[in-house]
Amino acid sequence: MRALLVRIMPQVALMAGLGLGAVMTFAVYSAEERRLEAEFERSADLAVDLITSRLEQHVVVLRAAKGLFAASRGKVARDEFLRFIEAVDIVGDLSGVQGVGFARAFPPDQGAGARAEIAAQYGVDVEIRPETDQPWRVPIVLLEPDNPRNMNALGYDMYVEPVRRAAMDRALATGEPQMSGPVMLVQETEVDRQTGFLVYLAYGGRSAGAGGGLSAQVGFVYAPFRGGDLIRAALSGAHGTQPGMRIMDEAMPDLPIHADPVVGEGGPDLSRRVDVLGRTWRFDLWQTGTVPWHRHLGSLLVGLVSILFAATAALAISARQEEAGQARELAAAAKRESEYRGLLLQEMKHRIKNHIARIQSIARQSARGASDVKAFTTAFDSRLQAMAAVQEILAGTLSAQADLGEILRKELQQCLDTAAVDHLMAGPPVVLDERQAHAFAMVAHELVTNAMKYGGLSGEGGRLRVNWQLDPPETAGAAPVVALDWVERFPGPSEAPAPAPAATAIAGGGFGSRLIEASLKGELSGTISRDFSADGLHIRIRFAMNPDLVPKVAARPEERRRRRR
Repeated sequence: MRALLVRIMPQVALMAGLGLGAVMTFAVYSAEERRLEAEFERSADLAVDLITSRLEQHVVVLRAAKGLFAASRGKVARDEFLRFIEAVDIVGDLSGVQGVGFARAFPPDQGAGARAEIAAQYGVDVEIRPETDQPWRVPIVLLEPDNPRNMNALGYDMYVEPVRRAAMDRALATGEPQMSGPVMLVQETEVDRQTGFLVYLAYGGRSAGAGGGLSAQVGFVYAPFRGGDLIRAALSGAHGTQPGMRIMDEAMPDLPIHADPVVGEGGPDLSRRVDVLGRTWRFDLWQTGTVPWHRHLGSLLVGLVSILFAATAALAISARQEEAGQARELAAAAKRESEYRGLLLQEMKHRIKNHIARIQSIARQSARGASDVKAFTTAFDSRLQAMAAVQEILAGTLSAQADLGEILRKELQQCLDTAAVDHLMAGPPVVLDERQAHAFAMVAHELVTNAMKYGGLSGEGGRLRVNWQLDPPETAGAAPVVALDWVERFPGPSEAPAPAPAATAIAGGGFGSRLIEASLKGELSGTISRDFSADGLHIRIRFAMNPDLVPKVAARPEERRRRRR
């Protein structure tokens, strides 16, 4: 359990850091969202205030126009009215309104008087329209500026239409500016049609007679508005992104005064109700566009710092664990090194004894086949050189690769002639890496030494045969397996029992046999089996090749000798 906790500690630290970071990031993000909502609410309220303020400015203009008519006793010449319009600059500073006009009340049978007044002001003869069933007519007799849209409105009787009539009656009754419900202005054409409304301010006295208080002394200073134009003019000076909006008269919601074409999705929405000039408007507002990424810079930075902190903590713990693991590995390596040094000391003692025995055996073998001292010296010297060559392989002073047959050949040449050695061996080229060559050289050395002491090379009549081959790998994708058979036939009568030391060495109980097994199992990851009988010994050795050396084929010994020559 403790090992499991130690192993997963970096992951736990990473997840804990990420969890804490996620909580902090969410908190900062929530605060940013609340701030954005508050900013949007302030922006929406500012837009509503700008629109209502623009309407109030136009009401001031209407009151000034009423004052002009009062000063002129209801008779204002067009030139004088134009100077007034230019002075208040409704086209520039007070844009958003179609114009400022005057509508005078007439009995239905006195339409000629209205036509005459229009003709006197504008030099055109227009019909008073449309037909009416009301006791009074209130046609437009003055409207500036005189653009084509406004000229089309001259002579129009606004008292015919119920929505306009209701606003005019309220203005007459209250004496205050009153706004109509949403209508289509008579100035509208087929191009860029907009919903509009009108603001009326009554001028003149009221009558108690029929007609809702109208009399021949009554008129209305009024201003027609197009909804979209008013909103754009009111918000033109505002900074930043403006909210989308829909403006409706709550008494007539089916005809919006203004509606932006795109409705925001996912942003904060809110509504505002405003009482303005006798009507109640509802503003539905929403966020337009996307929120810039830098508006969430705080949560982004907190998230990045949290990720970096969690990753750093996990890496730090992992590094400490790796350092602890390396310390344990170093301790284990030191222990193995100490054990290996002890093994080397024993092996050195053992090899010294073996070298003496080998030199003695080489001397006997050389003396047995020599006819004189010179022949003995030559044979003895060549076998000592072969023994030194094997020691060079074991010491790693040659190349990092060696051929298995060459190692065996050099070992056997210490006690046999070259021609005899070639007849004893048979097998394909097998390339060993440096580690495998060291290990196999020690194995071959011990096998040859035991054979010279006790087995097939220990006297006359002994025989030795070494065969090897490459078997298919035991598992798919693995390297081929080297299978070597070492077969000895003992000299002398088969019934003669081997001496106790010889029996121990052959059966695998001596130090040399233990060294063979250590080399095979530890360095070659291989196996060894011995079949011992009175007639001889059969040793089977198996180990896998280095996968990186499988495609390579070592040169045959004959080819190497030819290249050396």
